[in-house]
Amino acid sequence: MGYTIGQFAGMLQVSKKTLRYYRDIGLLEPAGIDPDNGYAFYEDGQRERMKHIQYLRRLRFSLEDIRMLLDAEPGLWTGSVQARLTAVRSEGRLLSVIEQELLALQTRISNGKELFKPMEISTAYKVDVFEMKDPLYIIGCAAKVPYNNYEEKQRIIEQLISNFYGNDVTERIPHQAVPSTCFGLVCECEPDMSSGTYMMGMQVTGLSEIPGGMRSFTLPAGLYARVAFQAVDKEILTNSALEGAYDHLYSKWLPESEYTMTDTLAAELYADEHMEVPVSPGMELWQWVTRK
Repeated sequence: MGYTIGQFAGMLQVSKKTLRYYRDIGLLEPAGIDPDNGYAFYEDGQRERMKHIQYLRRLRFSLEDIRMLLDAEPGLWTGSVQARLTAVRSEGRLLSVIEQELLALQTRISNGKELFKPMEISTAYKVDVFEMKDPLYIIGCAAKVPYNNYEEKQRIIEQLISNFYGNDVTERIPHQAVPSTCFGLVCECEPDMSSGTYMMGMQVTGLSEIPGGMRSFTLPAGLYARVAFQAVDKEILTNSALEGAYDHLYSKWLPESEYTMTDTLAAELYADEHMEVPVSPGMELWQWVTRK
C-alpha cells in the first residue's frame, strides 16, 4: 500500500519537513514516484525503517550513525553501540534509562537476538492533585466527536491527530511556549457525552494571533487531578495505556477521593521531555476537579 508524504508523516507523527530532510541526506528514501501525479510515495518498508530511525534517534545516535547502522549487518554494530554506551556513561547527565537500554541492545547483539526490542514495563498509574494558578492557552485544530460511540470517536480523533502532525500544523502556531508542549483536549461535552469537542493543540503564551482553520482554548486556573503513567513505547502509551488512564481516573480514583469533576474537561499532556526517551516514555492526563 502506498502513502503520500502527508499520510506517512501523520502515521508516524513527524513533520513533512523532517521526511524531506531524511530523504535529502539518504537516510530514508521514498519508495518511488507516482507516475500519475509526480509525487513521492512511501510504503510499509519505509514505515518500518522510520520506526527504527526513531528508536535509534531516541538513543541519541547521530543521523549519520543511524544511516551507517541501518545499512550494516548486526554483527558490525558492536563497536558503535559500545562507543555510544561509553559516551552516555561519561556524560553522566543523561537519563539512566538510556544507559539501561543501550546495555540491553548490546546484550541482544551478543546473543544474536532481535535488535529492536525495548524492555517491557507494566503500566502503573500515579494520581495527585495540583493547583494551576494561571490559565493555560492553547491553539490548535478541533473536531466534534460522539464520545458515546467508541469506534467513531477513535476514528475522528486519530484522523485529527494525524492531520495535526502530517500537515505541519505545529509550524504555523505562533507564540509557542517553551518548552514546546502539545495537548489533546476533551472539552465542550454534552452531559450525556453524546457529543463534544476534541482539540489537538500547542501551549502558547498568548492568543493575539490564531491562524486560519485553527481555534483557541483556555484551560482555566484551578485544581486538576493528574494521572502520570508510562508504557513500553509511544504507540502503547497513546492508545491502550491512555485509555487505561481514563478508566483509572474516572472509575477508580475519583469515586474514592475527596474530589469531583468541575466539568468534563480533560487534558492529555504530550511533552517531548517525557515522550522522546528511548524506553518507558510517559505522559499525563489532567482532569479539572473541585472538592466535594
